[in-house]
Amino acid sequence: MSLDRDHQLASLFARTHEGIKLDLDFMRELLEALGNPQQRFLSLHVAGTNGKGSTCAMLEAGVRAHGLKSGLFSSPHLVKVNERIQVMGTPLSDEDFYKVFDQMREIEGDLSRLPTFFETLTAMAFLAFEQAGVQVAVLETGLGGRLDCTNVVEPLLSVITRVDMDHQHILGNTLGAIAFEKAGIIKPGRPVVVGAQEPEAEKVLCEKAQACGSPLIRAEEAVGLSGRRQDLTGQHFTLTSPSREYGRIRFPLLGRFQLENVCTAVAALELFEEILGLPGERGAVKMALQEVRWLGRGQVLSTEPPILLDVAHNAGGAKALNELLLELFGRKSRGVLVWGGLADKDLTGFLRLVRPRFSRCVCVALNSPRAASVEQLREIADREGLKSEAGTLSELRSAGSQWMGDADFGCVAGSVYLAGEWLSADRPDAGELVESSQKNRA
Repeated sequence: MSLDRDHQLASLFARTHEGIKLDLDFMRELLEALGNPQQRFLSLHVAGTNGKGSTCAMLEAGVRAHGLKSGLFSSPHLVKVNERIQVMGTPLSDEDFYKVFDQMREIEGDLSRLPTFFETLTAMAFLAFEQAGVQVAVLETGLGGRLDCTNVVEPLLSVITRVDMDHQHILGNTLGAIAFEKAGIIKPGRPVVVGAQEPEAEKVLCEKAQACGSPLIRAEEAVGLSGRRQDLTGQHFTLTSPSREYGRIRFPLLGRFQLENVCTAVAALELFEEILGLPGERGAVKMALQEVRWLGRGQVLSTEPPILLDVAHNAGGAKALNELLLELFGRKSRGVLVWGGLADKDLTGFLRLVRPRFSRCVCVALNSPRAASVEQLREIADREGLKSEAGTLSELRSAGSQWMGDADFGCVAGSVYLAGEWLSADRPDAGELVESSQKNRA
């Protein structure tokens, strides 16, 4: 059975969770109807607020570097929804994407309700991994962890990156409450690797691990970094652990915040090797770090003049972006910010944290019903004392770097949607699977 692709895609993105009580019982019902494909491969399960996507990318690269067939399920996508489901570092082809979607639709009539967007994508990923013969899949939670659709697997190990304030209306208004939701991926007797945390969050994670009888590894105690330097080509540092000397690493992802993710990923990969009895040589981990790619995170669009693209949209992301720009360009340098965001995010908080790095901003409206208007953005910029102007992404792209004027650097940031729309202009094939309503990207 197959509808034309436009109708298929529209039906997928129309699957909201409104009016549905999210729990794992339905996800188990759905997977049972599909033959439980999640039981046909090993998994590494990752939760956290900031850094989980980059950490997942490093873990997947590490699995692949060991010669194992890898899968990666992550969110959100930037340009094409296929990006969420990858096999051996490559997004599903359109043909394979629609094949597993058709298989999903064939069993939906027998279910107690229609799966949501994220439930559908999660099940599609598990099906695709089973059919591709994936040996080890890296699974990123979509939201929280305890009730996340991915939390139906029994992973080799769990990983929790830094917990920060985000999605408070769903996860809770304190770090402890949010950490409780993230800690839901910790499974009895299965080890968990924990990235750097604030004391309130770490206490909750430790208590959960202890209650589950799960060994807890603190990444920053397990892996050490020294001799770091950074420029627009990437970061360079010396990496060590109690069992290995990795030597000098050339790491392509920018930002001091990525060092936390490196420590977390390396600690998890060493544990992964130990669990499976893989050769504990430094080569696979080093290769993974040096070859990892993750778009939209401190991504260098141009070096002359310097222009960066970043998906930062919450307080943690804004702090990290501010630090990155300060380190790359210095305290006296000032740039131009191309800024767009969603009205339901803390736009004022974001701009306030990055404001010291910019002399002006160009406000753009995004292609989403949730987007803040240019007028809203300019009002915020005015309150924060930042000179602003209105623009459109098409105008900015066609102008090359002229929108920068005599600024020291340019930066496109404020939303995952913004990064996706900017990058889609470089992808002539993007139109077919770029979502139309953009309801479900985040």
